[in-house]
Amino acid sequence: MKTVQSFKRSRFRRQPTEARDGASLGLVASCAIAAVLALFAFYLSLVASSAPLTVNERLQVQSAIKVLEVKGFSREAFLLRHTVTYRSTDNWLNSLTKQDNAYAATNFPFQMITLYSDFYNKAIDDTERAMILLHEAQHLQGKDEAGAYGFVWQHREQLGWNQLNYGATPSYVTIAEQTRDYAPELFTCPNRAWKDCTESIAATPSQ
Repeated sequence: MKTVQSFKRSRFRRQPTEARDGASLGLVASCAIAAVLALFAFYLSLVASSAPLTVNERLQVQSAIKVLEVKGFSREAFLLRHTVTYRSTDNWLNSLTKQDNAYAATNFPFQMITLYSDFYNKAIDDTERAMILLHEAQHLQGKDEAGAYGFVWQHREQLGWNQLNYGATPSYVTIAEQTRDYAPELFTCPNRAWKDCTESIAATPSQ
């Protein structure tokens, strides 16, 4: 049975442990705040080193997002409409790794999308621009290029961006070639047209 004196001694012995726990929590909180501030400063540097979209460019983006929404890509439409900062020129980070013939670039996890001239000029309509944004929306969710190309190619019929309607456009030809490079596993079905496993058309003897 504890006396008043023994209780006081036990309480006194616990104090150093409680103090250390409090100090540890304070250190963790300080590190977390510093990390958040560093990420925010990095994000601001990306914004400051690039230009925003013009009014006309924003309207085209909104039209493309509307296509995605109508076609059933509500998750992607929400991300693109409510979580993204759009830019019209490269930030300093993109300038270090810029690729030729690109439609867009996404900085994940900063939810920033840079749209290049091909997005407006090479893509022939809102559906093709929706296809590009659908690709970038996969990056917003953390997918790599293989995952983004594969997702778009597997869902192009749902979007209405298919061989029948767009097969001859520069964008369709370009994306088809790039998809074969990044997701070759989708083109391993000899009984499908062009060996494309996502195609509903059966292969002919000449193919």
